[in-house]
Amino acid sequence: MDCDHAKEKKLEDEPRNLIACLPKEIALDIISRLPISSLIQFRFVCQTWNMLTRDSRLVDMHLSRAVNINPCLLFTTYHPKKEQLFFVELSDRHDDEHTLQEIQIPFSTSMDLFRVVDSCNGLLCLSGVYDHEEAYIYNPFTREYKKLPNCNELDVNEVVYGFGFHPATNEYKVIKIGYYPHVYYVPWCFHKSVKYGYPLSEVHVFSLKSNTWRKSEEIPYKLYNSPGVLVGGKLHWVTRFNWHLDRLIIAFDLSNDTVQEVSRPDFTVNLYYCRYHLAALGGCLSACLLTSNGENLEIWIMEEYNKKESWMHKFNIGSSSILGQDLPESYDIWRTSLQKETVTVMCLLNNGDILLDCQGGILIAYSTDKKILKSISLCGMPKSCKTTAHVGSLNWIDNLA
Repeated sequence: MDCDHAKEKKLEDEPRNLIACLPKEIALDIISRLPISSLIQFRFVCQTWNMLTRDSRLVDMHLSRAVNINPCLLFTTYHPKKEQLFFVELSDRHDDEHTLQEIQIPFSTSMDLFRVVDSCNGLLCLSGVYDHEEAYIYNPFTREYKKLPNCNELDVNEVVYGFGFHPATNEYKVIKIGYYPHVYYVPWCFHKSVKYGYPLSEVHVFSLKSNTWRKSEEIPYKLYNSPGVLVGGKLHWVTRFNWHLDRLIIAFDLSNDTVQEVSRPDFTVNLYYCRYHLAALGGCLSACLLTSNGENLEIWIMEEYNKKESWMHKFNIGSSSILGQDLPESYDIWRTSLQKETVTVMCLLNNGDILLDCQGGILIAYSTDKKILKSISLCGMPKSCKTTAHVGSLNWIDNLA
């Protein structure tokens, strides 16, 4: 019996011994090819393997590979008492059935109601639904998190958050834009509280490197409370329609905390009746417009940054493309019964398909080659949720300072 036990123990130790015998660079290269869920399990095999996952070279190697494969999808569900977070790792085959797995949030007792601001390089920024001061940076796979300090802002009635990374400065930043209630100013005069003009706002920027908030220049635009789209180290938003603002695109540069307008496509529709949203496809800024009748989704891609002439009308996706496939014919994926737009362009998949989220939880893959739509089957999908494309990584928050 002792001999058998010794043999079993030897077999169990053999994988660990093989990794230990390899040159460290080769071992890290092999491990970096694991999916994030397997990599997290890898940590618990032994102390040596756990230490390997802390190696900054492995973090960088794994992240560089993870950004080039299908993302994880995170789902925030809405419940009467608290919200939950689930994830799924997509395969390259759309006919595979994927099962959702719950993510335990270690600080859920202090922030029951939250929303996902955005995802960047494996990190999530979460903010409280009702408390504007509540904000966390969180890696859902390592379960490491950081509560952001209060930024001592004044009393504002609406807050827009943004979260991103600039490769030149190697810095992660959280942007917090607070709007004062019913207060506007006109830049060419000193009289405030006029009926029309730019909204009065207060902008704060938090740097994970310095662990401090600083007040930034004011943003003279009213932005939709949506995630800023990160392209080239800049966060992008669409402005709300106003008497002098026609749904512009503005960019917040994370390297120097400055704001600029970015040229938009020459849409052939009246933007007073149509809204469009932004996405990042293939590293390029994209504008996604649902026509007023809800029949078509136009996708424009800016092939050269901030060059108006480089906007190209790449795709025109009709809602009828999916009829007769996986969804019943009576189901209108583009609009609710209130005729509101509900389709969001999420990301580009590894096989070139474009992932769409329709009505908050119906996932559709648009084949750019075959020009058809196909639903993605998820087991245990909640009825109502918010979807976030996420790159699973070992990005350790305590190493970013």
